[in-house]
Amino acid sequence: MSRLSSPVAGPSSEPDAIPGSDGSDPFLDGAGFFPGLPPGYDDCTTRSAVVVGGAMAGLAAAHALRRVGYSVTLAERQSYAEKRVNCGEAITDASLLPLEKTLENGFPCATSAFEVRVRGDGGTTSASFPSAQGYVADRNIVERRWAHRLAGEGVAVREETAISNTDFEGLLDEYDLVVDATGQPSLASRAAGATEEYAGAMTAINADVEGDFSELYPRALILFEGYLGYAWCFPKSETRANVGIGWAKQDLPDDFMAAFAAACERNGWPAPSRKAANVAIIPRGPSLDPQRTYDARGLVRVGDAAGIANRFTGKGISQAIHSSYLMAALAAHDRLPEYPRRLHGTMRPEYALSYLVRGTLEDGRLDLLGKIIEAVDGIDVERVDRSPREALSRLARRPALCVRLLACPAIRRRTIRALRDDWEYARREPDSTSERLSAASLGEVLPVLGWRQ
Repeated sequence: MSRLSSPVAGPSSEPDAIPGSDGSDPFLDGAGFFPGLPPGYDDCTTRSAVVVGGAMAGLAAAHALRRVGYSVTLAERQSYAEKRVNCGEAITDASLLPLEKTLENGFPCATSAFEVRVRGDGGTTSASFPSAQGYVADRNIVERRWAHRLAGEGVAVREETAISNTDFEGLLDEYDLVVDATGQPSLASRAAGATEEYAGAMTAINADVEGDFSELYPRALILFEGYLGYAWCFPKSETRANVGIGWAKQDLPDDFMAAFAAACERNGWPAPSRKAANVAIIPRGPSLDPQRTYDARGLVRVGDAAGIANRFTGKGISQAIHSSYLMAALAAHDRLPEYPRRLHGTMRPEYALSYLVRGTLEDGRLDLLGKIIEAVDGIDVERVDRSPREALSRLARRPALCVRLLACPAIRRRTIRALRDDWEYARREPDSTSERLSAASLGEVLPVLGWRQ
């Protein structure tokens, strides 16, 4: 008997989750930048799927596949009752989640805007990006409630079910479709001994803290301070927030916790204890060759496992859910081989803009970064990423700024690479810094730092 077919308890008993207040389904009817499920799909009731990994991408995949008729098993290695979320908890498009946005479902703060500040030698530049569907969430609650709802809809939710490399290979024979939602590096890469195939990662530390956040609440804050990365403060109430800091692999500090504490001190945030902090590797999309996101044997990768996230900010929740919905829509129409091209195509404009802007940080030009955010001030935060035409149009109307940007060596190099579609996944050049805390070695580093994965 397969481990996944063994009787395993579902999510902890809770009241029934409440559907979206308008009765719609974000996968079937469309939400955000996902257009909805096209009509005329095949009868999928005889097909089976296993989703490995029960965070946002995995939950979205299980939800969408179940909606089109698949028999779905969801395997999560932790217990939802005890699971710790190891990333920032701002969701820029919560309309993608089929849960009512209530405190009970893990949505304590409807975020009115994301404020971005650039702090350099010449002072601080600020811009505000409205957020029509943004929330700062308690993601452990969101995931638990979503899993509970899936269990009620017929998904076989298997908590505390770790899948070994050998188990994973066996799933390809047992199920019609295997969805890898295990993060970066994915279980598929580990099973194939190819964890080095990922590139473009960011290391982030975060924690929930209590303090006075009344001046910022209900807005969220992202802060660029001169290193290749950023800090953030995402208030959940006037007295509680998720705070964190992340670094690109080229600019990792020697002491992660000390650097985190220093960021909290200079920004006036309470510094968390080491025990309360979480650490994660976040991909900068696309950090995996798009062709590796689908395998004709019936394997598909979604979310971080597919190497997708915003390559400037590391933001990836909306992108992860979008990838899962796209995957399920293609599976329902027997068009999964199109997934790599379609996924990359829907995200390429976002990748290009964020990739170019990140060049200002690489060149140490906070003055240029400040001018860029001033130019795009006031655009909805999700539109900046997912539909960057308006942002690019605003930049084009500032020719003096464009000239200054193109005079920046890092921007010129990145412009050429973007035009050639020559992304980071094609340039996996090892270096001592990335090897010091690579995604492949995260499991070895966490115990040394006193954290658990």
